[in-house]
Amino acid sequence: MEWKTIYNGNHRTSELADALFQEQKNNHCLGGWFRVLEIQMEASPALPDSCSLETRAALLLKAVAAKLPLTISDHAVFAGSQNDAFSSSYALIHPSFKVEEFKGYCDPLGVFQDLSPEEGMTEERIESVKQYYARTDYVKDLKNAYLDCSEQTEEALFFVEQVTGHLIPDFSRIIRLGTEGMKRILQEKLLLPEYQDKQENLKAMLISLEAMEILSRRYRDIALTRLEEEKNPLRRKEWELMAHTLVSVPEEGAKTLYEAIQVYILCWETMCLEQCPNPYAFSAGNIDRLFEPYRHRDNADRESAAGLFQALLAFYNVGDRSWAISQNLLLSGRNLQGEDLTNESSYAILDAFYKGRYPQPILSMRLHKETPEELYRSTGRFFFTPGQLTPSLFNDDSMLPILLNQGFREEDVENYAIAGCQEPLITGKDNGNTTNSWLNLAKVLEVTLNRGCSTITGRKIAKTGEELSGEVLSDKELLTRIHELYYLQLESIISTMTEAADNCSHALSHLRVPFLSISMGGLESGIDLRDDTRQGTLYNGSGCLIHGLSILADSFQSLSDFADSKNNEECGRLLKALKNDFKEEEPLRQYLLTSPKFGNNIPSVDEEAIEIIARVSDRIRARKNYLGNPFRPDWSSPSTHLLYGYWTGATPDGRKARTMLGYGIDPLFGEASSGLNSRILSLRKLPYEKMNGGCACHLGINPAHFPEESLEDKGFAFSRKVVEPLFNLQSDSSTIEPFYLYVNVTTADTLRKLLKQPEKYAPSGVYIMRIHGTFVNFLDLSPAIQEDIILRLET
Repeated sequence: MEWKTIYNGNHRTSELADALFQEQKNNHCLGGWFRVLEIQMEASPALPDSCSLETRAALLLKAVAAKLPLTISDHAVFAGSQNDAFSSSYALIHPSFKVEEFKGYCDPLGVFQDLSPEEGMTEERIESVKQYYARTDYVKDLKNAYLDCSEQTEEALFFVEQVTGHLIPDFSRIIRLGTEGMKRILQEKLLLPEYQDKQENLKAMLISLEAMEILSRRYRDIALTRLEEEKNPLRRKEWELMAHTLVSVPEEGAKTLYEAIQVYILCWETMCLEQCPNPYAFSAGNIDRLFEPYRHRDNADRESAAGLFQALLAFYNVGDRSWAISQNLLLSGRNLQGEDLTNESSYAILDAFYKGRYPQPILSMRLHKETPEELYRSTGRFFFTPGQLTPSLFNDDSMLPILLNQGFREEDVENYAIAGCQEPLITGKDNGNTTNSWLNLAKVLEVTLNRGCSTITGRKIAKTGEELSGEVLSDKELLTRIHELYYLQLESIISTMTEAADNCSHALSHLRVPFLSISMGGLESGIDLRDDTRQGTLYNGSGCLIHGLSILADSFQSLSDFADSKNNEECGRLLKALKNDFKEEEPLRQYLLTSPKFGNNIPSVDEEAIEIIARVSDRIRARKNYLGNPFRPDWSSPSTHLLYGYWTGATPDGRKARTMLGYGIDPLFGEASSGLNSRILSLRKLPYEKMNGGCACHLGINPAHFPEESLEDKGFAFSRKVVEPLFNLQSDSSTIEPFYLYVNVTTADTLRKLLKQPEKYAPSGVYIMRIHGTFVNFLDLSPAIQEDIILRLET
């Protein structure tokens, strides 16, 4: 059947996509993940004790595909849903989230708190599945991993986690060849001598493809039933198209854009079911490049293609608060020759994002010197429409050289994409474990100045200056030698942190993923993505998200200004003031606040920031993970600057205890008082080549600074006033410039009015804002996160 005769233009598809999104907004119960675990529990006793972890995972996935209750929405354009993989447990976007109560994601059984017997599940069923899950090697090992480092993680000195997502699978081959084509490749490899020790893995991959086919056949049967029952002639044609498509896909591969999107959705659902609950932050890569060949083959016009893409975007929204967060779709970019790769699908997908205005998925764009003016103009409607999503922006002219210098092959780097919020990975070839560890530089400073003890709880959680240096130190010596002592302390903490991160990865290795592995290099290697003894992907690493750059730089500056001119007694007074959160020492605090602050283009403190990034990044990269690959320094903080700030005492820059840290590489809010130009100049000095794991930068932009009449003109002006100066896109310099930016174009006053009168300013109940690399409905956020966004806009 010809899809263009049914979905001609975007009116009908847009209408259905919007209705599907509203249906999700009314979905307050996400219990499918529980049923997935229950099916696995029921199927487990029948599995042979001798089967490999990969075979076990594949057989359980097949059981889930066969038994999981499936439906197709009345408003569906495509069959498939990721609802059953997610729960409503992500703290940062939960309206009840409180910074002071957050303890990290350390409890793998915490997800069961999302369930209640009133949702149709008895207490007995819930407890039975919970106990089954608690007995798994994964949960037992993960609990032990957290127990070993609990003193440090409880006070956010660092945090570690098992990374279930933050990957970019390459589904292009499955879409093109179909599951039958993929099976033929696997069966051929089974006969090759070099794969004889990988037989179990290859067979598990074959079984996992059968699971996807089972889902497709079941959806086809539902579509046929709906076709028989349907009375509306238009909807009958739509059901017929869906059923007809599911006869041939995914087995035979896709020939049209409609078929390609349908296969893609089935791949995505299978991938998520394989590792529920909550496989957060899977990303799609350059989705315009993925689908453009099919759009071109169909000769589909931009409007009709946009309609199908809007239906795809609606698929990504799960439940009442779009819980499947940080699933990133990327557009545009260039190749190594500098040629622009924007295509017609790029613009159609932008149209779909603008028309849909959904909280998920994330929209990101790759920019460079030759980015078309038309693309910039097309972004104006996003940046300057209140409550509309705004794309994340990435600088290809910096990112490509960074990746080349990190050992990635030339043929791979132009296929880099963004995983989760802002982490650069190679599509289909890179298991970066990007959020494996999280480091709090400000807390490290606190314990170094306070003789290894936390000023929040008084507990000793690190080494004293004497233990670090081997000498008895006076208060003045502690301050004057703080750089030396700090980095000795940091070495010790990083060692403990990376070992704990590896323990989390070892725990996760019990949960093999044969289906995902097919699209992550497993087809070539014959090794599972999560094997912790053999590398299944071409590239592997572990991430470290680094918090507190500006606090540390400002504090080092303040300590230098203070200690050089003060005696031992006055230095002791400062240490006591920090311990007591400046109680009865407000004049001293005000004195510290007068020291230069990062973000004002002041050389001395900017140089502190440069040195910190270089020295910390080098220490992170020097650590090797469970497969002997480097940890990757990622200078970002996805709202965790609030959490880490809450567990950090007063710091020598004059910041009080339990207040937020600076976001990513940004200055602490309120400290960049010299204006946007000075802030950009400070940011551009930083050594971005050292941040190969990523970095985060946010600008709050007042729309009043863009008086242009049309949205298109505003978009072009935004590229000239903000993007090009920060990314230095007009320069021929070989210097590595900033490579990531997200913005909120609004004012604090606007958001405060919105909170007072949401029915007036957001009658739909949705007002999109950015928190780090993900969109959120601002009205769904907790007061703490709402206030953080407002505070960072007030400057």
